[in-house]
Amino acid sequence: MAESVANASLETLRDLLVEETKFLLSVSGDVDKVKADLRSIHALLMKADRDRRDSPTLKLYISQLKDLAFKAENLLETYAVEVESKREEGRRSLKDKFKRYICIMCECSSVHEVGKEARHVISALAELTNKLESELGQGSTSVLKQDDERQRMLRQTYGHEVEPHFVGMERDIELLVSKVKDDKRQRIVTIYGMGGLGKTTLARKVYNHRDLQSYARVWVCITQQFQPKAIFGEILKQLDSSVKQNEIDGLEDRELVTKIHSLLVERKCVIVIDDIWEDVHWEIIKKALPVNCNVILTTRSQNIANQQSEPHKLKFLTEDEGWTLLQKVANSSPDLKSLEDVGREMVSKCEGLPLSICVIGGILRSKEYDLPEWKKVNANMESYLRHGEGVGKYERVNQVLELSYDALPYYLKPCFLYLACFPEDHNIDLEKLYLLWMAEGFISYQDKGPNETLRDVAQGYLTELVMRCMVQIHKDSSYHSSINKFDKCGLHDLMHDLCTSKAEAEEEKFLKRIDASEYLTDILSPTQKRIVIPPFIVNSESRLAINCDFERKVSGMDGLEEVKGLRSFMLFQNGSIIPAYIGFKESMIDFKMSQYLRIFVVEGCWFEGGKLPIKVGELIHLRYLSLRLSNVRELPKSVCSMPYLQTLDLRVWNDIRLPNVICKMKRLKHLFLPKIGIEVIGEEKLRLDGLHELETLKWIDSKTTCIADIPKLISLQSLHVIVCDEDSMSIVLSNKNSQLCETHLEVQSRDLSSEKDMEVLSEGLMSPSLVTLRMSECNMSGGFPYYKQGMCQKLVILKLYKCKGMVDVEEFGKYPMLQVLTLQDFVNMAETITFRSNSFPQLKHLGLGGLRGLKKLEVEKGAMLKLTSFDITECPNLEKVPDGLRFSSSLRRMRMWNMPREFSERVKEEDYGPFVEKDIREEKASLIL
Repeated sequence: MAESVANASLETLRDLLVEETKFLLSVSGDVDKVKADLRSIHALLMKADRDRRDSPTLKLYISQLKDLAFKAENLLETYAVEVESKREEGRRSLKDKFKRYICIMCECSSVHEVGKEARHVISALAELTNKLESELGQGSTSVLKQDDERQRMLRQTYGHEVEPHFVGMERDIELLVSKVKDDKRQRIVTIYGMGGLGKTTLARKVYNHRDLQSYARVWVCITQQFQPKAIFGEILKQLDSSVKQNEIDGLEDRELVTKIHSLLVERKCVIVIDDIWEDVHWEIIKKALPVNCNVILTTRSQNIANQQSEPHKLKFLTEDEGWTLLQKVANSSPDLKSLEDVGREMVSKCEGLPLSICVIGGILRSKEYDLPEWKKVNANMESYLRHGEGVGKYERVNQVLELSYDALPYYLKPCFLYLACFPEDHNIDLEKLYLLWMAEGFISYQDKGPNETLRDVAQGYLTELVMRCMVQIHKDSSYHSSINKFDKCGLHDLMHDLCTSKAEAEEEKFLKRIDASEYLTDILSPTQKRIVIPPFIVNSESRLAINCDFERKVSGMDGLEEVKGLRSFMLFQNGSIIPAYIGFKESMIDFKMSQYLRIFVVEGCWFEGGKLPIKVGELIHLRYLSLRLSNVRELPKSVCSMPYLQTLDLRVWNDIRLPNVICKMKRLKHLFLPKIGIEVIGEEKLRLDGLHELETLKWIDSKTTCIADIPKLISLQSLHVIVCDEDSMSIVLSNKNSQLCETHLEVQSRDLSSEKDMEVLSEGLMSPSLVTLRMSECNMSGGFPYYKQGMCQKLVILKLYKCKGMVDVEEFGKYPMLQVLTLQDFVNMAETITFRSNSFPQLKHLGLGGLRGLKKLEVEKGAMLKLTSFDITECPNLEKVPDGLRFSSSLRRMRMWNMPREFSERVKEEDYGPFVEKDIREEKASLIL
């Protein structure tokens, strides 16, 4: 386990020493020496990760490496900044100053100490290399080999085994058997899903199906200890029972492949390859299988045979299926209704995972039909799943899930463990997660392609975790983003337990997460709640995450000042619309003891006087600073001098005053500003022209920001901007930066009635990056531009509020990607809006509000085929909902607010199908479209 985090540290150290040292030193010989040494240790740690040996000595060495990596990082960064501060001359750029490093070495009194420390690091690396080589070269002891063999035998599966408790999957069985019986072509089906989901059970049901008894059948279990000759030998013995083991031992792999192929080439056959972990294993096995073979693979990775097979994703059990399975395993009488409520509650906690339901059912079997005993099990589900009924560790669930963790490549393990920062059942914001991974140094520069960003690499890492069925993804937004494929991710509760136990393990101390609600106290004052950091946190973790999911004011925190050596401090607000305001004084944290902080997240914190602690500006190693939902009213100028800051989140609760030096933050990649607005200190607008690495910019306003700087942001990928004048709108819409993927534009209070203005808007709608367009209080008496080829190719959201002029809604129906359309409070609106056949091919949400002139809606057959939600508010003259919507198969929600009673009653009576949820409110209510 420990080697996984050390690998992450090594990745960070290698990237820092190779990329950063080249930047700082420009001395290629020294860099190549360090690079070669690091590659040697990197190879050794990869071997340690593959061997997965639980050696105390190895853990000690790896712990030493982690400390060494942190030390080297801090040394290089601190020295670079200290030397620069001593040699600062004028307003020379940071890069120009770093180029003077060789001269600085001869001039600074600190060079000797830095050189001495650097030599110590290189010496320690060399010594550690020798120790690791010696330890890894010893090989596994006989005890370890016996343990490995015992674990391998426990994991072996066999086709003849009978599953005593089987629920669901009947349709899956029918589908897979029909595919096997299809003689028209070879079938390779990959059954994939999370560990404990029942993949082997399903494959065994197909293997033993009565319709396939005449087939030549083979069942082999691979496991992670893949041995090709043993697998080929097992296949051969199952096909020809006369073959003896000594014959197999005397054959080469090539000869075994030839024999298997000849035995199968003229026969109907079904081959089950259970528990396969790597695509290369399949590539080896398939050479023995002729084209007429039907193959069923079971795996936890969707990538296995991805290009050649038909994927079959196994789903979680429904609550009804889970309850049926629990009754079978617990051997309870189905007529005992008194147990059903508590039983279904336990099933719900298992989240449809058959393995966990079977574990709980096995425990309940000895409880007979005792309701208090069932309630006891329900109250202690987590403990029972981890330990069984005794006090010793219950291995079954942990073993099954740990296999997935052990199979992760070294670079994914710290990314997975980092998910322990977030509580159970929490939808993790992926944009935040990617930026945190990057700030921690988990994302390797070496994995970055020529036209990729580190964010792209991070998204690739997450996709791999998803493909391995360890992380579940969610898409909450109503539109597809070209930058973020998904919005949220999460973990199954049992996978979250595994993640947390690994991350918080005593020997690892990767991170610690605490729920603030469990440490609230009013012992000092009945009227003031405080968070008390438990003593075991002090000196125990390098990363501390505090989750707040309550809506109350907290006067402060105690005990945080005793915590030493933090690299990451994260105080998250989880899901509350109104954050928990937490008082934060500068004395609450000892910044000197945590001077190497990389991440400082203080969401919802209430600082004295609305001022950020001065010492935050001295955290020169900081990569990620989030003040989201806090009360900070002015950003200290010192923050803008942080040389390594990548992400700056200033989406505070109020507006904020900014020094006009953000443009000097040469490494800033992601800048988030409050949409409510900013105030720039001084007379000028906020400058952005020096931010050449900036990739994300939210939200800027033409009133306070120099919009002319946007074309100079050569790395910009995502832009959210508010414009209030024609020139700014023209600059944003005419930006030809090839890196820009998404522009989210809001136009406010502009007169766009002239022919010139309409021409600017018409040309702007041809922008290849325009994703969102929101216009409010604009005069469009000249009409909205008519559609022409190439217009709005990526536009997915169009919202028009309180605008003057007439718009032709039929023209919007020609936009190929439009998914959200909102029209509200138009002064002039046609009496009839017609949605033509084949129009709005991607539209999912339609919102109409305050259209007093609207009388009739018409929906032709074939229009809005993907519409899922339809909102209407304050359209007093609208006669009825169009009949065409009654036949929509995609519609799921209708909200009708503040409409005439006759209209509402008609909607209530109409039948829109069993899946449509109606929300009808006649009283005055505010519906946000």
